[in-house]
Amino acid sequence: MSQRYESGEKFLRVIQLFQRLSDTQAGLTTRQLAEQLEVTTRTVQRYISTLRDSAGIDIEEVDGRFRIGSRSRLPAMQLDHYQATELLLAVRAMQQMRSEQDPALIGALAQLARALSVPVVTRYLQGLIAASERRPASGARHRLERVIVDAFVRRQRVEVTYRDAEGRETRRVLHPYFLEPRAESRSLYIFAYDELSAEVRPFRLDRVQDARLLTTSFTVPDDFDIDAVVSGSWGIWQAPGQDDVVLRFDRAIAERAREALRHRGAEISECANGDLEARMTVASEVEMRSWVLGWGASVEVIAPPSLREHIAATLRSGATRYGLR
Repeated sequence: MSQRYESGEKFLRVIQLFQRLSDTQAGLTTRQLAEQLEVTTRTVQRYISTLRDSAGIDIEEVDGRFRIGSRSRLPAMQLDHYQATELLLAVRAMQQMRSEQDPALIGALAQLARALSVPVVTRYLQGLIAASERRPASGARHRLERVIVDAFVRRQRVEVTYRDAEGRETRRVLHPYFLEPRAESRSLYIFAYDELSAEVRPFRLDRVQDARLLTTSFTVPDDFDIDAVVSGSWGIWQAPGQDDVVLRFDRAIAERAREALRHRGAEISECANGDLEARMTVASEVEMRSWVLGWGASVEVIAPPSLREHIAATLRSGATRYGLR
């Protein structure tokens, strides 16, 4: 791909090209596109390459005419501007989770930018495409993620090599039931039936080292409910037991703590002195530890003892590190 950029115009023209190709079933020639965009046919070819390589858009050529390919087309959705804005926010949240540019995400944003016709969204899309072109390609990771998405959409089993948090690698066959984003860890999880453990478990997508789509299919049980599965977790963890957690926040940060306590089952009450007390039941208090530590001395763990002892020990260790007693 050429690295020369037309001053301030290239990415606007790229988006206009995408709009033209999206609106045609018969396809348009490079000459027709060049005339509509007021550029040369060679420039049109470069714009098409940008859409293919940076935005992951499938563009097919039939008898010298270009159009959006079948792999980029789903049945048309009629969205009002409220629905499109909700999807825009979801795409924006996903983009914030990514450490590298994702062509599929850029392609989704291109569709929304076209639907909304809001100038600031178009400029945001231009910036993403420009940033994507400046970054080295990460083809292997994108191909891996597409295998997982194919397994999820087609309901096909997938064989993966998975590296856990301790660095141990195992070979597993998964039935991907659902894909779950978690903002607190900026991670995507695969909720899948795992043939190795014979359990439905979450797997971090970025810990999947390789993936191979199998020909055999699976069926998601009728009683599988992703909201029910994660409702008992602070974040994503599943555990056989439960921990009853009680936290007391200083009144100076009570309002901020109230805003931060997003757990579905949290019961919040105000103490006589203005402190805030929060009670909740989670699958494992271990998952909460780093979040509780983030409040420093402004929170006291009342229960369970395991969480209280961990926080106390960590704060004592930190004080020692800084020469405090």
